[in-house]
Amino acid sequence: MKTIVISNRKGGSAKTTTAVNLASGLAEHGSVLLLDFDTQGHASIGVGCDLDEGLGVHSIFSGKTLCETFIPTVHKNLTLSPALAFFDVYEYFDLSGVLKNRFKMESIAEFFDYCVIDTPPTFDALLKNSLDVADSVVIPFVPHHLGVIAVGQMLRALYQSATQNGRKVADVYILPVMYNPHIVEHRESINKVKKSFGEAKLLSPIGVDINLAKQFESGLPIVLDSKRSKGSNDYSRCVSELLERFQEVDKCQVK
Repeated sequence: MKTIVISNRKGGSAKTTTAVNLASGLAEHGSVLLLDFDTQGHASIGVGCDLDEGLGVHSIFSGKTLCETFIPTVHKNLTLSPALAFFDVYEYFDLSGVLKNRFKMESIAEFFDYCVIDTPPTFDALLKNSLDVADSVVIPFVPHHLGVIAVGQMLRALYQSATQNGRKVADVYILPVMYNPHIVEHRESINKVKKSFGEAKLLSPIGVDINLAKQFESGLPIVLDSKRSKGSNDYSRCVSELLERFQEVDKCQVK
């Protein structure tokens, strides 16, 4: 199972939009588990489900198993563990390693080809639990000055987490979102990311498309919409690029 964490400590970076569409796009290629770790629960809404006030992914921190939170979604190959409404991470003292233990104890990797985790825009126990199990991290960012800074901050958090836990640093992919090629600052920001973090980490940008916002009203990810649009084409391309990168990484590991 390949676990992909979608994260950016800066809000408003299309993190949930990216998680929903990557999970749904990957479901065309295998079985996918989507964990809605952001307590706002927008990823759950994005795949046609409601938040639960009694049972959800955050219930693992109070002794529940991960499997008992699973519910079906708009795609037959996509399973959701929804956000638990009103979960407060700060009510707990130590949540370290809980998700990693659930993965191991329940043999989650035997049931899914991919796991996509939508994370909150904070460096708290929920993000740290997600990074504990990450094979890859996708960082969506809006291409402007603060967006570039946020990418650097997220990378430092990733390396810090790997160092503290003595594990291999996850593969990083940086995804420009809400991109307009006619805006000079957008082009310059992407060039800064290339120079600062390496072109190999950069994915093709997701352009501006009002349909990306409207998809949450219907609960149907744009990559599954039969009416093709710029947003659906961009995210479909992103899924293809990620699959290619995964294959390259797997080949290198075999060697």
